[in-house]
Amino acid sequence: MGGRRGSAHFRVSPYTGCSDGEAKAKIVIKRLLFLVLALGGLSVGVLHAQDNPHPRLWVTADDLPRLRGWASADNPIWAQLQAMADETVALMDSGAITQGDFGSVAWEEHPHEKYAMLLAWMSLVHPDEAARADYAQRARALLMAVLDQAALGVADEPFRYWDFALNDRSRWYGEGFPLTVDWIYPVLSAEDKATIRTVFTRWCAENRTAGTTNNNHPEPVGVTNDPALTADRGYARWSGNNYYAAHMRNMGLMGMALDPADDPAGALATCLDEATGAWLYVLDDQMRTDLAGGMSAEGYEYGPQTFGYTAELLWALHTAGEDDPAVRGRQVTFDGNPFWNDSLTAYFHSLSPATAPFDWYGDVYLPAWYGSGQNYFMPDHIGQFAPLGLLDRERGETERLNAIRWLQLHTAPGGESGLTERAAFEEFSHGILYFLLYDPGAAAPTDPRPALDTVYYAPGMRRLLARTGWGEDAAWFTYSNSWNTVDHQSGNANAIEFYANGEWLTKVRVGYDLDYISSPNLNTVAIENTPPDRDDYRLMLSERGSQWLYGATGDPLPPVVTVGDGYVAAYGDATNAYNSEYEGVTGVAHASRSVVWLEPDVIVVFDQMTTEQPGFKRFWLNLPASAVIDGQTATMISPGGQTFTIQAVLPPDAELSAFALEDEPSSPPANGEMMVWRYGAEVPGDPAQAVFLHVLSAGDPPEVELLSSAADGASVRVGETVITFAGEEISVGG
Repeated sequence: MGGRRGSAHFRVSPYTGCSDGEAKAKIVIKRLLFLVLALGGLSVGVLHAQDNPHPRLWVTADDLPRLRGWASADNPIWAQLQAMADETVALMDSGAITQGDFGSVAWEEHPHEKYAMLLAWMSLVHPDEAARADYAQRARALLMAVLDQAALGVADEPFRYWDFALNDRSRWYGEGFPLTVDWIYPVLSAEDKATIRTVFTRWCAENRTAGTTNNNHPEPVGVTNDPALTADRGYARWSGNNYYAAHMRNMGLMGMALDPADDPAGALATCLDEATGAWLYVLDDQMRTDLAGGMSAEGYEYGPQTFGYTAELLWALHTAGEDDPAVRGRQVTFDGNPFWNDSLTAYFHSLSPATAPFDWYGDVYLPAWYGSGQNYFMPDHIGQFAPLGLLDRERGETERLNAIRWLQLHTAPGGESGLTERAAFEEFSHGILYFLLYDPGAAAPTDPRPALDTVYYAPGMRRLLARTGWGEDAAWFTYSNSWNTVDHQSGNANAIEFYANGEWLTKVRVGYDLDYISSPNLNTVAIENTPPDRDDYRLMLSERGSQWLYGATGDPLPPVVTVGDGYVAAYGDATNAYNSEYEGVTGVAHASRSVVWLEPDVIVVFDQMTTEQPGFKRFWLNLPASAVIDGQTATMISPGGQTFTIQAVLPPDAELSAFALEDEPSSPPANGEMMVWRYGAEVPGDPAQAVFLHVLSAGDPPEVELLSSAADGASVRVGETVITFAGEEISVGG
C-alpha cells in the first residue's frame, strides 16, 4: 500500500491461496530412486552427500576459507565468539556443563547442545588447525553425552523425557544437535552415526504428532504437498505458533544432518520430506494468506522466534541443495513468497520514530506491539533476517542486504553499541548468524527507511501503521482489526495508538497473560455479553466485556482503509470477535469502529454497539500519566510535557473516569511498559444500543462541533474539517 498519492478507498480482500500438488509425485520418484540404489548396493551418496559434502547446513566447505579470514581479534563479533568458546572450554573442563545440565525439557544453565554447537562452529572457522581439531572432539563429547542417553529410549530420566524433543528446550536449543552433527561429521564414528540416527528418528516421530500446544502438527499426518493440509483454515493458522515452527526446523535439520549411506532405511529422508512437504507447506500457505503483509500471528514476543526458526530452515535447505521448488514445492525457497520482503517493511513501520532507554540494553525502539509480551521493546530479529541477508550476499543483491545489515546494527536492542552483547545471546546461534552477516571488510550500511512510504497496511493481521515521516519527530498512528486464533494473540480488534514528539500518548498495555491481552488493556471498547457457563478465565473475559480469545465466532471483517490527502481512515466491524458460539456467548449484535487520523495531531473515533440485551458499553484508552476530567473533557500532561486532550462528544451524558492502573491479577505488566493510567467513558443506563464519538488531540485541542448524530452515523466538525461517519463510509472534507 502506498503513501499519500491522492485518495485511495478500498476493502482489503481475505486470503486467496493456491497449492502445489505435483511436487508430491516428484518427491515419490526421488524416494523410489533412492530405494533402487540402496537395494542395488550402490552408493546413495550420489543423491545427496557426494554433491553436498559436510558442512552443508548454513555453511559449506567453500565458505570456510573466507570465514577463517574474518576470524581475527580485530573483528568484535569473532572476539565475542572466541570469548564464549574459551568460557565453554573452561566450563567443560571443570565439569560445570555436566553438573549444570539436568537433562530437563525446559531451561538449563548449561545445556550440552548449545555448547556443542558453538564448539562445532569453532571447529570449522577457527584459523588454527590444531584448535579446530580440539574443538571438534569437544563438540563430539558433549553431543554424544546426550544422545547416548537418549538412545536408551523414553523414560522419566534426564535427556529421555517423552517431550525432550518437543518442549521449550527443543525450540531454544534444538538446532544445536543437527548443526553439531553436520559441522563435525568427519570425527563421528560409524557407531556415533548409528546412535544419532536412532535418536533423530525417534525425535522426528515424536515431532510428527506433537501436541505441545493446540493443533501442533499438520493433519493428515504423513500427507505431503497436498491441499488437504490447508483445508481447515482455523487448524492451519496454528502453523504460525512458535512451537510448530521449532518442530519444523528441528525435523528439517535432522533430516539433512546424516548422509544417505548413514540413513539406510531412509527414515531421516522421510523426516525431511515431511518437514518441507507438510509443516513448511502449511506455514508457507499461511504466510501468503492469513499472514500476508509480513506480520506474525503471535506478535513481537514470539513472532521473531517463529520466523527465525523458519528462515533458519530455509537457509539450511539452500546451503544443502534441497531448495529446488520443482522437487519439493514452492515452499522450500524464500523466492516467490512476498512475506519475506514484506516482513522487512512491516518491521520498519512497526518501530517507534525515536528510541528510549531501557535498563538492560541501553537505547531500544518501542514497537507498535501486539500479542503477549514480557519485555516492551523491539526484540532482536537476527534469526529471521540474517538468512535473507546471507542469500542476498551470495547472489550479489545489495539493496535488501544493506537494509538488513543496517537494521540489525542500529535497531536491534542496544543499537550499534550493543552489537557484541547481542552476539553473546544465550542461544549462541545468534552470535553465529551475526558473524556470518557482518563481513568485517564491508562498507557501513545506510538507513533504508527514507525510501519507504509513510503508510503501511498488512492485510493478513489487518494492521495499519501510518506516520508523518521517518525522522525522530514524526507523529505515528496505528490501528488493528486482527483475528485471534493462536496462542498469545490478543483481543485487539479496533485498537488504536498514537505517538508524537518522541513518546507514546496512548497505546495498548503490554503484558504476558490473558488478562493483559483482553480488550480493556487494548484501547478498544468493552461490551457486556451474555455470560458463559464457566468459572475460569472465560468468566474474566465476560466480566470485562472483552473480545473472545481463541474461541470467537469468527474473524473481524477485513477493514475498509482510506488513505487521503493529510489523513488516514479505517472502518472495522469486530462483531464476530465479541461472540463465541462455542461458549454460547452470542449477545453482541454489532460492534464497529470508524477512525480518522487528521495529520499530525488529531484522531476522531466513532464507535457503534448493539446488544440483544441491556448491558454496559465502555470506551477505554490507556495513558502514560494522570488525566483530569472537566465536564466532557479529559486532559493529560505527558511525561514529556505534551498536552493530550480527550473530548467526549457522544453520548452527551457519557460518564467519564480516569484512574491509575494496578497490576493485573496474573502478574505485573511487561518490563518497560509505561501506560499507568486509563481514561474511560461509559454509556449511562446500559442501553442495548449506543455510540461513542471521541476527539483525541496532541497540543492545543481543536474546536469541535457535533453537526448530526444517529444510531447508525454522525457528522462532526473538527477545526475546519468536517468528518461524516455512515456505516463503513467515512468522508473527510472542508
